[in-house]
Amino acid sequence: MIKAILLMYLILLSSVSLTAHAESDKEIEKLLTKTVYIQGGAYNHFSDDDDYKGDPLFISAEIIQSNQWLYGLGLFNNSFDQFSQYLYGGYIFKFDGALKNIHVKLTAGIIHGYKDEFEDKLPYNSSGYAPAIIPSVGWKKDKLGFDVILLGNAGLLFTLGYDVFEF
Repeated sequence: MIKAILLMYLILLSSVSLTAHAESDKEIEKLLTKTVYIQGGAYNHFSDDDDYKGDPLFISAEIIQSNQWLYGLGLFNNSFDQFSQYLYGGYIFKFDGALKNIHVKLTAGIIHGYKDEFEDKLPYNSSGYAPAIIPSVGWKKDKLGFDVILLGNAGLLFTLGYDVFEF
């Protein structure tokens, strides 16, 4: 009789352990879920400058983790018609309730591409590389998003984005 009770106790304990393990695996899987977000847009300067030329186009790909940390690569034609890149990481701050579709995004990384006579247009630029911290405010519902990104004291970038897939 004691062996039967002990056996039932062990079976019950192992099933609770397996259930907890399965729930833990689901939580880990959810934390490891990533979304690829593609966005494109254009920027507008706060002021005019005779040196501004070229198309103000921007495209980026971000990998957003379910815990809202992200990393990405932006490619753009800078204000002086030079191909430039922004390699970054960041975080998305989300709101609850009536503001659930609104977010604030803060990224930090390295910008490359401001060279030659335009090297001094970015603070701390050295050999075409400069650190950057870039804030934005956006709206996202389901897979579609829109952001307004502050480009220091130079201008605003307007983007439209879409969640391409999850993995």
